Amino acid sequence: MSPTVAPPNRPPFLLPFPEGAKIELKTYVGHNPDDKKIDMYRFGMKTGSPIVASAGGVVHEWFDPGGLEIRHGDGWFTTYMHMSKRIAVGSQVWRGDWIGTMGSVGTHAPHLHYEQLFNPFSNEDGETDNMVNPVLQGQGPLFMDPKHPITMVSTNKPDLTADTRTFAPQLFWVDTFDDAPVFKSPKAKVAVGTLKRGRNYVYGRRIGREVRVGPNFNHFWLRTDPDEGRGHWVSAFYLTKWGNDEAKDNEGLDLPDL
Repeated sequence: MSPTVAPPNRPPFLLPFPEGAKIELKTYVGHNPDDKKIDMYRFGMKTGSPIVASAGGVVHEWFDPGGLEIRHGDGWFTTYMHMSKRIAVGSQVWRGDWIGTMGSVGTHAPHLHYEQLFNPFSNEDGETDNMVNPVLQGQGPLFMDPKHPITMVSTNKPDLTADTRTFAPQLFWVDTFDDAPVFKSPKAKVAVGTLKRGRNYVYGRRIGREVRVGPNFNHFWLRTDPDEGRGHWVSAFYLTKWGNDEAKDNEGLDLPDL
């Protein structure tokens, strides 16, 4: 995408701090890219400040140091780093919801590292190459300059209106007993990703091809997000608690049909 063309459908991102917080936005030479990455410092509160979602989405990834990434839809993502506490992967959040606590994990001074990313080719993950100059509270795109910090006051407060809470489907928690191959569809036969063993979230189920090992089998497929690779569909065969042709969450509720 040409740098002169604005990325489409950008969510109305706000500063990731509670309403009224006064924030200094800075970068430095070698931040790479210096003009896109932002280090945020809260006036009067050097550590322990709540960090809130810049826009609604799903927390789909944790990484070091003290970081997480939120998927907002339409190819948009935000990244937050150096937090001392973080909300769990798989959590659905809305603008203004708590996602972490400002800390100094992996850095010398308490602050929040923040990025906006747009991936025009995938709605599953954002990478460093997808970073864009941010727009915050209607200001921007911001081209950060190490010599000229920016001071802003947050207008971010929880938005509880119904229309902002329809961006993502409900999540259901399930346990899987082994790493499971992920496929592009419930009928596909070539794995394109992996869902790691343990506790995972899914969105619902659909009937597909049979997976069978000896007397054990399952025709249900679960829509999820892979830990590695691509695709969205994993066989309910890998559910720890349930048997043949069962597809329930950890509470024993039948997963909704998609």
